[in-house]
Amino acid sequence: MNCDRDGLCHLYDRLLQAYGQQDWWPGRENPFEVIVGAILTQRTTWANAARAVELLRHEGFLTPQAIRQVDPAQLEELIRPAGFYRAKAATLQGFCDWIEDTGGLAQFLSQPLATLRPALLSIRGIGEETADAILVYAVGLPSFVIDAYTRRILGRLGWIKGDESYAEIQSCFTAALPQDVHIFAEAHALIVHHGKTHCRPQPICEGCPLSCFCNFSSYRKEKL
Repeated sequence: MNCDRDGLCHLYDRLLQAYGQQDWWPGRENPFEVIVGAILTQRTTWANAARAVELLRHEGFLTPQAIRQVDPAQLEELIRPAGFYRAKAATLQGFCDWIEDTGGLAQFLSQPLATLRPALLSIRGIGEETADAILVYAVGLPSFVIDAYTRRILGRLGWIKGDESYAEIQSCFTAALPQDVHIFAEAHALIVHHGKTHCRPQPICEGCPLSCFCNFSSYRKEKL
């Protein structure tokens, strides 16, 4: 990997200067809603996940107890807009079973990172990206989220080859940035915003705040 401390700090500073504070994730005043959203947004857009969250809210199912007790078929229908609704319904109910069996939501939110991350990863349907999104945005713990946007941007900058593990990339951000959950949250949100605005699958390099040190942008200019 070719992403050092200075490079990642510079990346964060440039994106913050370009886009400003993101104050992400939607619904952060309700930790359980954030958890549900993190699970539902897997393999879909946030707009689709948000529709499913709104349906759950409308029907009064945005508590661990309610999701645990609802009929699986009804839950599947409510979250259908998020896609993969059968698997996600099973994950939601499995997570809520685990929450209730281990002391409730307040107990969950009070646990340290070293305990909580492995526990989340032990739940069927929750992978590293989802676990870290829950930890950062719902619980308020500094565990950097690595997603497809992060990999795409770092790859185009020439800082990763593409075969690095989740843990390898995460450790670079963790070492480079201050251990502050707000900075971790902002950095990830800025990367997502940049991935949607400029570093798309078909990139828009004109006006990109990272073009001055982007290998991909330089290559495109040479070809013109």
